[in-house]
Amino acid sequence: MAPPEAVRRLRAFLAEHGLEIAVGPADSDLGGIDAVVLIVSAPQRPDLRITLFDEYGDARPDNPALCLALLNMQFRELSDAGGEVTRWATAEGLDPAAAKAQTAFAQNEAAHAAFLAAYGPIPDVVSDLDWQINAGPAQALRAW
Repeated sequence: MAPPEAVRRLRAFLAEHGLEIAVGPADSDLGGIDAVVLIVSAPQRPDLRITLFDEYGDARPDNPALCLALLNMQFRELSDAGGEVTRWATAEGLDPAAAKAQTAFAQNEAAHAAFLAAYGPIPDVVSDLDWQINAGPAQALRAW
C-alpha cells in the first residue's frame, strides 16, 4: 500500500534536502513536561536544535516525516507569536519571565530562520484540528 499524500510530501522534502531528525530530551529546567528537542541534521550544514512541546508523544526517531510535521507545527507557533517571547511562552504553558523559556524561544527563533534560509518552508500538510482529533493526515503520519 502506498503512503498517503501527506506522508509522501514530507518524505520527499526530507529526501530532497538530505535531512535527518533525531529526538533528544529538553532541558529539564525548562518547565514543559512534554518538551523534547528535535535535532535536524543535513550534510555540510550545522545541526539545528528546536525545542517543542509534544503533548501526544509523537516525536519518534523512527518516523522522521512525523517529526518534520511536528517541527512545522512549532514553526507555526513561533510565527503566531510574532517575535514576542511572552506570547510564545504563554501558548506553550511556560513562564515567560523564566530565563530558560527566554533562551528556548531565542534558540527556536534562530533555528527557524536558519531552517528557512537553508531549506525553505516545510510542506504544511496537517491542520491543528487534524492533530487534535487525530484525523486525516495526522492519523496517517502516526500510522507510518
